[in-house]
Amino acid sequence: MKRKMCFTLTFLMAAMLILLSCGNSDDSNESDVINSLDNNSQGVSDSQEGIVKDIAYEYGGEQIDFNGETFTILYPQWALYEEYYFAEEEIGDAVNDALYRRIKNTEEFFNINIQVRDVPSIDSIEPEISREVMAGTNSFDIALTHCISGLSNIVSKNIAYNWANMPNVDYSKKYWNQSVMEYLNINGYMPFVANDFILPDPCFLTFSKDLIKQYDLEDPYAIVKSGNWTWDKLTEMAKQVSQDLNGDGIFDENDLYGFVGELDWMFINAMYACNQRVLKKEADGSFILDVNTQKTQTMIEKFYNLLFVGNQTFTYEYNSRADGRPFIAFDSGRALFYMSVPNHVRELRATEFDFGILPYPKFDKNQEEYISLNWAGTICAPLNIDNPEKVGAVVEYLGAVSREIVLPAYFDILLTGKLARDDESAAMLDIIYGNSIYDFGLNFSGFNDLLYLVPRLLQNESTDVASFYESRAHRIQEQYDRIYEAFIVNSEG
Repeated sequence: MKRKMCFTLTFLMAAMLILLSCGNSDDSNESDVINSLDNNSQGVSDSQEGIVKDIAYEYGGEQIDFNGETFTILYPQWALYEEYYFAEEEIGDAVNDALYRRIKNTEEFFNINIQVRDVPSIDSIEPEISREVMAGTNSFDIALTHCISGLSNIVSKNIAYNWANMPNVDYSKKYWNQSVMEYLNINGYMPFVANDFILPDPCFLTFSKDLIKQYDLEDPYAIVKSGNWTWDKLTEMAKQVSQDLNGDGIFDENDLYGFVGELDWMFINAMYACNQRVLKKEADGSFILDVNTQKTQTMIEKFYNLLFVGNQTFTYEYNSRADGRPFIAFDSGRALFYMSVPNHVRELRATEFDFGILPYPKFDKNQEEYISLNWAGTICAPLNIDNPEKVGAVVEYLGAVSREIVLPAYFDILLTGKLARDDESAAMLDIIYGNSIYDFGLNFSGFNDLLYLVPRLLQNESTDVASFYESRAHRIQEQYDRIYEAFIVNSEG
């Protein structure tokens, strides 16, 4: 399922510039840049100004005339959807205008009218789908979901159309996310899908280049490329950077640290980055809990050493950024390594702060790849959609056109052009987005304690994995079993 990307975004950008300067779309100018993306990932496109060079990314369906029908997309007021999915008009900004053209191109291609409607929160989507199905109405065609909220209920209530039966879709196309089909498709029942219409949403690390130079530390980029970027290596470097800046004898939010991070959901990513999932998939397709292991115990001890043995780490509580609790901003220059997400890093565009981007570290040097957990949502269609042919064709086309015009703008301009300040960070984004995965244990967790095992233990400064697991395992395994059984029942219905 996993495969490293073999070209960097930097090379992609250069290739695009060559294409534009030469004005030639002949096959002799084609490159394999986009082919370096594997089927489970969503990343940069091989297109610019409508030039698509790999048929695996081109829309291959029919151009159906839907006679001016409306196609309605329901979505929750959630940051990623609100900022990176829809635009009302072209304003000269590359990302905004690509979002606008995506919808306009789709409308013109199918002769449809696309409308979007938002609901107040991530918890509102499942009730909306439920009401739609129970009432037998067709007020929307697809709903964009949260990564967790409501997904289990949608399956349990059997209120989603099975995408395995959806007409006018071609899952062999590379704009479909294959990790969804591997982990969220049970016995032929697939209530959720994701293609390049759904932007990936991984976590990553940022680092201060000034502090790397000041403390004469190794080049983090070189460590990542060597395959030696592990939690032990991060800890070793972080322990060299800490200082009580105001001399009050107390390490708090006013001081300098080697590592700063939110001690909550971002540490779930740390577990997955170690190639440790909540569940293990059995040969028969079922799932069993897989966190009470020696590897998990060792992993927790590594994190404990980073966070609590020495003064090199500052952790803050969930949502501290918004409500004024103790917090250290990355661009304060008082953090060597910093847990982050794209929306947070976007805030640095207006600053001169010199930083780089890194994937979360591996468990150890023997782990083959860097892994990113994808917190993006999914696409769901109500069970009673009245025109599956329209839904399948439009969503298929949205995936293809997103690959063609939106992702180049998002990655090449927003990320590598405005956020990442160097070619090496572009290569790191290849790694981060190139292996960004969905997972049954995350998406159907219902935010359970074993998904949050790492942050919950660390919040209590505990390394007792066994006790934490044993007090919760039976109930949570039953929870996952119920969802799995619902998949089986729905697949047979």
